[in-house]
Amino acid sequence: MSNAPYQVAVDDHEFGALCTQWGALPHVRQQLSVDEPFLTGKNQNLVSDRRRAEICYIMHRGNVADGVLLHIKTFYPMGAYRLPTGGIHLGEQVMETLAREIEEETSMTVGSRPDQVQVQRCLGVVSYEMAHRGTGQTYPFATYHFLVQMPRDGVITTLDPEEHIGGWEWRKADELLRVADYLEQVGRNHATWGDWGRFRALSHRFVAERLTATIG
Repeated sequence: MSNAPYQVAVDDHEFGALCTQWGALPHVRQQLSVDEPFLTGKNQNLVSDRRRAEICYIMHRGNVADGVLLHIKTFYPMGAYRLPTGGIHLGEQVMETLAREIEEETSMTVGSRPDQVQVQRCLGVVSYEMAHRGTGQTYPFATYHFLVQMPRDGVITTLDPEEHIGGWEWRKADELLRVADYLEQVGRNHATWGDWGRFRALSHRFVAERLTATIG
């Protein structure tokens, strides 16, 4: 049983429109068994505020291989840097969310000018069915992944303090699998973050594979 009928993580019409814009897109489906506090805890409730999905932006400065942008929240376990994401609000479209989140988190706007962040391609979607042992419900969710390039002279400044961003760092694209490994094992030292880390690792493995397939 899904937790709410409004939560259609991947809307067929919206996904079709993205495929029209960006070409045929991979859609990977994952199943996870999770428990408290994931999906219900204050800092781990992905589906709060009626969120059905999220965007993930893979930002680079001109050469993806040289580095992609990761961030960490102030309340995360030490060292748990990851690709930035942002929840899709009720009634909001994927591309709207992408532009809003990038501006809130980096102060840079999305557009086609040299001084703006340029969306280069959609890498695809990972959708999840997360069976929660604590609530007895299955929660649908999805992550839409976009490769974006920041302007040459862009400066990252977080506009929204509610993002709780504790730091940024650049990692070479071929390190994303190691980032996934770290997230997957974060529960060994931080037990309450174990399910969150396993969930986050899936997206990073997907991005690593897609970057290899589409960019080489």
